[in-house]
Amino acid sequence: MTLGDRGSAAAATSSALAEAAGHISELRHPERAAAWLRARAMVRLARARRSKLAEDARRDALRPLGVDRLVYDRLARLTLAQRAALVAASVERFEPLDVEQILGRDAAATRRLLERARSRYLADATGRDPATTAPLPATARHVPGGVTERVNGVAARTVGASWRSA
Repeated sequence: MTLGDRGSAAAATSSALAEAAGHISELRHPERAAAWLRARAMVRLARARRSKLAEDARRDALRPLGVDRLVYDRLARLTLAQRAALVAASVERFEPLDVEQILGRDAAATRRLLERARSRYLADATGRDPATTAPLPATARHVPGGVTERVNGVAARTVGASWRSA
């Protein structure tokens, strides 16, 4: 969610854990604890100022996770909520109810946001700007490998699919 800004991630996580400790009685479903904590971290990240951390440092922090330059560039074009939804649903495979909790949105709003995120990510991967349909710069286009293939594969399989399966 922080695009490799470990300091912001640590601060948001620490703050979320501290707050959550005082409100643990509000956790009604322990199986949803990860989403419950991430929702608290999201609130902090949304309120925080944009970090001045150099982009090279951000990229270096994500490289061990398999995030190459092209995936980083596509994720950077998404909003915080879109990144959170895409990563939680498509990469980490959170349940739809968990993604809703993370975002603090109902099912329909979460579905729309996730569809927009996937569509934008895939449009970037195809070399088209989703807002204008103009070609993107060559540096933003898809190059196979690692996380790129996993995210593209999951997004492609789920675009247009029903949010909840019968």
